Amino acid sequence: MKRVKACLALLLAAPLALAQRPGVDAFFDAMAITVAPGQQSRYVVGDNVAGYFEGYTQSNDRGEGYVLKNGVLFQGYAGMVDGVRMPRRGAREQVLPYGHKVSYPDGGTEELTLLSKKQALVLRLHSPRDATLALELLLKNPGSVKVDGNLVTIEPGTPGGPFLTLVADRAIVLDDGRVLRSVAPGRSLTVIAAFGDSAAAARKNAAGLQHEALFDAERAALHAELTKSYLRTSDASYNKALNWAKASSRMFVVEEFGTGIWAGLPWFRDNWGRDTFIALPGTLLVSGQFPQARDVLLNFARFQNLKEPRDRDYGRIPNRVAARPDAANDIIYNTVDGTPWMLREAIEYIRYTGDMGFAQAMHKVAVPYFDGAIANYVDADGLLRHDSADTWMDARIENKQPWSARGPRAVEIQALWYTALQSGATLADQAGDKVRAVQWRALAAKAQQNFLRLYWDGKVMADRLREDGSRDTKVRPNQLMLASIPFDDFVPAAVQARVTKNAVSELLYPYGIASLSQNDPYFHPRHENPAFHHKDAAYHQGTIWGWNAGYTVTALNKFGYQDLAWRLTQNLGAQILGLGTLGTMSELLDALPAADGALTPSGTFAQSWSVAEYARNGYQDYIGFRPNLLENNLAFSPAIPAAWREFDAVLPYAEHDEIALRFERTRTGQRWRLQLTGEARTVAFDYLNADKSRSRLAFPLEPGKPAVLELSPAGARLNGTMLTAMRSMPSQAAVLGKLRFQTPRAYLPQDFPMLKTKDALKGIVERNEYR
Repeated sequence: MKRVKACLALLLAAPLALAQRPGVDAFFDAMAITVAPGQQSRYVVGDNVAGYFEGYTQSNDRGEGYVLKNGVLFQGYAGMVDGVRMPRRGAREQVLPYGHKVSYPDGGTEELTLLSKKQALVLRLHSPRDATLALELLLKNPGSVKVDGNLVTIEPGTPGGPFLTLVADRAIVLDDGRVLRSVAPGRSLTVIAAFGDSAAAARKNAAGLQHEALFDAERAALHAELTKSYLRTSDASYNKALNWAKASSRMFVVEEFGTGIWAGLPWFRDNWGRDTFIALPGTLLVSGQFPQARDVLLNFARFQNLKEPRDRDYGRIPNRVAARPDAANDIIYNTVDGTPWMLREAIEYIRYTGDMGFAQAMHKVAVPYFDGAIANYVDADGLLRHDSADTWMDARIENKQPWSARGPRAVEIQALWYTALQSGATLADQAGDKVRAVQWRALAAKAQQNFLRLYWDGKVMADRLREDGSRDTKVRPNQLMLASIPFDDFVPAAVQARVTKNAVSELLYPYGIASLSQNDPYFHPRHENPAFHHKDAAYHQGTIWGWNAGYTVTALNKFGYQDLAWRLTQNLGAQILGLGTLGTMSELLDALPAADGALTPSGTFAQSWSVAEYARNGYQDYIGFRPNLLENNLAFSPAIPAAWREFDAVLPYAEHDEIALRFERTRTGQRWRLQLTGEARTVAFDYLNADKSRSRLAFPLEPGKPAVLELSPAGARLNGTMLTAMRSMPSQAAVLGKLRFQTPRAYLPQDFPMLKTKDALKGIVERNEYR
C-alpha cells in the first residue's frame, strides 16, 4: 500500500505540461507526405478567402493552378539555375498543408506556399552554390506586363480576370515577359506573387507583404491553429492523417461573403446549409476555432427565409448560398434538414463555449423556422414531411424526378427534427421564452412517441415512409443517425443497437459505408459507368460517401465496438494520405473496388464534410470529449481502441480554457491524468466496461491541480480514492453480436439488375415504378 501511495504521489507531483504540442518544424516534418519519384498526384491548398491552388507533384504545370473567383492567371512555376530548368520529375517532393517542397540531389530546393487570407503566394528557390537563379512563370492567357521598379505587374488576357504583381527579395530582370532572373549570382531567391481585382489592387497587395517573414509567419500561424486542439496517439500514421484532416477541413473555411465553409472542390465552391453544419463540429469545434464557428452560424442566419407573405420555405436557412449571393437563384431553400442541422450545431457551439448570450441570436432563427415548419410540414403524428429529394440524397433526373425518392418522411429527418425541437426548446429556455420551450418539447415528445410505431417492426427500421404510409425497408446508412444524436436518445438503446447491427452488417466495407446494400436490386456498383447509366443514377444507390463513415464510427463507439470502427478509421486515414488528392478525401468512392482491389475516388476531389467527420471522430468519439457548459461540466464518453497503448491530448473549450490528458494502459485497466486551465469544472465520465456496458461517474477538477483517474475491474479511483459509478447504459453486446465488415461482391455487370439494360433505373423512375 505504501508503494502504491508513493507512486501516486509521484504521478500527482509531476507537472503535466500543457505544452505537449510539438514545435513548428517537428509538426510539419511529421505531416509531410513524400511522393515517390515520378508520382504525379494532385494536391490542393486553400487561401481562406475565395481561392485555392491545385497542383500535381512531379509536374510544373499540371493542375488548374491558383483558382480565384475571377479566374486563373498563375498556373505554376519552374525554378531555373544558370538558365537551366530544375528537373522536378524524379526529385524528392513533399506535400505540406501550406504548399509543397521539392528537394534536388545537389541540395537545391524550390517551394510554394499559399498564404492564408492574403491572396498571395511565396515562391522560394535555394541553390547549394552561387548561381544565377530564376523563376519561370507558367501563366494562363496573360496580357500586358508592366515593370515599375522592383514590382512586375501582369494583366490578365481575358476581361475580369485576376491581376498579378510580383516582387522579389533581390534585384531581378524580366526575360521574355515570364522569367524573373536575379541580376547577380546568389544562393536564394524569394518572390511574392500577389493578386488583386485590378492592377492597383495587386500592386498594393504586393507592396504590403514583407517577404522576409512571410514563410515563417505562415507556418507559425498554421501550426498555432492546427495545434490549438491536439491529439497524439501511439499510432503515428493515424496522427498524421488526423492532422491532415484538420488542415484540409480548415482549407474550406472562407471569407468570400462572410465566414462560411465551402462544400467541396472544384464544383461546390459555395456554402451549402446541410454540408456547412455537418462539417462545422469537425472543422471548427473540435479544433477550438470558436469565434469562426460563431461567425459561420451568424452569417448563415442572415440568409434565413423571412419573406412576407410567407411561402412554404418560410423560416428555412438556405440549401445553398452561391458565390454570387446577389444573383438570381443563387440562394435556394430546397432542403428539409439544413435548419435542423444548424440548430443542433448552435447548441453544440454553446455547449463547447458557454456563450449563453448567443442563444438569443439563435432563438430568433428558431422562432420563424418552427412557425414555418409546423404550418407547412408537420403531420398529425408530429413528424416532419418533406419533398422526396429534399434530404441529403437529393439527386434529380434533369432537375425533375428524384433518382432515389425518400419522401415524404425519411428516417434521419425525424431524428434531426426531434433534435431540432429539443435544441429550440433549450434556446427558448435561455431566451426566457417559456411558452415556446414547452410547446416545442411537447411536439418533440409527440414525434418520439409515434416514431417507433410507424418505422419499427421489432426487427427492421424503415428508411422512410412512403406517401401511402407503407414502410420502405431498403438498407441504407441513414438509420445509423438514430444512434448518433449528440444530446439524448430519440429511440431506446436496444433499438439503436439492432439498427446498428442491421446497417453495419449489410453496408459497411473496410473502406467506407455504402449508400445502399449491394444486395438491393437498385444497387449501382460504380458511380461513373456511362456505358450503363448517368452518374447521378448511382449517386445514392450504393456509392460510398466519405462523411457517412463519421456517424458510423459514432454508433459503433457508443456500443463498445471501437475496434471495428478503428479498422475503418485506419483505412480512411490511408485514403487521406495516399488516395486521390493527397491530404484530403474525395466526396465519393465506387461501392465496389476494381479487380485488383484498388479503390476509385469519385465526385469532388476534396470534400469538406468527409475530412471534417474524420477529425470529429478522433476527438468526440474515440476520446469522447463533448463539453457541456450549459451544465458547467466537461463530458467524456471515451471508446479507446485496443491498439492505442497511450495518448496525449489538449482539448480546448470556453473562450481560452483547455483540459490536458495523458492516457496509458495499465496491467489491469486504464490510467487517465487530467489537468485543466481556467475555472473549476465537473468532469462527467461515461466509460465502457468489459461487457460493453457503460458506467458514469462525476468528480470536480480544479485548475492547475492534476488528477489521476484509474479504471479497472475493481472499480474507479480518483487520486487513490474509490468513486461511486452508476450504470448508464446496459450492454448491447447480445443484440449486436460479433460485427464484421461486409465482403464486397465482384464487379460482374450481369449480376446487377441495374446493369442489365441501359438506364434501367431512369426507366423505373420515369414509369413511376420506383419503390
